[in-house]
Amino acid sequence: MTRSRFGGLLATLLTAITAHASPVADSQQLLVVLGDSWEASRGQLVRFARARRTDRFQRVGPALPVWLGRSGLAWRTDAGAPPPPLPGPLKREGDGRAPAGLLSLDELWGYAEQAPTSVKLPYRQATPLDRCVDDAASPLYNQLVQEAGPPPWRSAEALRLATDHYKYLVVLGYNRTLVRAGAGSCIFLHVAPPPQGPTAGCTALSEADLLSVLRWLRPGARPLLLQVPRAALPAVVTAWQLPRELLTLTRP
Repeated sequence: MTRSRFGGLLATLLTAITAHASPVADSQQLLVVLGDSWEASRGQLVRFARARRTDRFQRVGPALPVWLGRSGLAWRTDAGAPPPPLPGPLKREGDGRAPAGLLSLDELWGYAEQAPTSVKLPYRQATPLDRCVDDAASPLYNQLVQEAGPPPWRSAEALRLATDHYKYLVVLGYNRTLVRAGAGSCIFLHVAPPPQGPTAGCTALSEADLLSVLRWLRPGARPLLLQVPRAALPAVVTAWQLPRELLTLTRP
């Protein structure tokens, strides 16, 4: 075999390996949110961290209660989402469902001038003019922008509210790179202030629990959020080559 042919075969092999690599291969921190069903608006969040010595993921701390979309969960439908391994609802704008799948944690917004103590995520202070556009017909759909003059949209969410829901708000990596109209917008991890309750499609925790999670996250660890119904977890772990350690969450 000639050296050039060997090099070509090696490149092909490496490409194949890369294409089938686990989507969490570069992540050291995982947030796993499980609902009891597709329609459940409540769930639990469990943290996992990759151990340096074993390279395996280990559970960190107790399960934390979370509130999901008022209609539950639905598979991601944005560009680049992996094929769902099981049947289930598909995410669309206005359906009241939080997206099921793997999501990045992109940036933190809040009401205060600076991020909370010990929080390392990139931080931006929300002003009264900051918006997330949820009008699927707008060219600014699912973009975070400042309103200035007559807006080129029919509807948008304010990022600074009269309530504490967005006091701390993590923008999740859903439908942001190649925006698909109608796939869903303004998907956040945010505060669930008392008396708590379901969201319009986000995932929410009590302020104390969210702060605990935010202080644990390290941007350099490339943290990811996985959220699915509990019964779908085994199929997801197999199909997406996720850490087998997550299967401990399916046990009573």
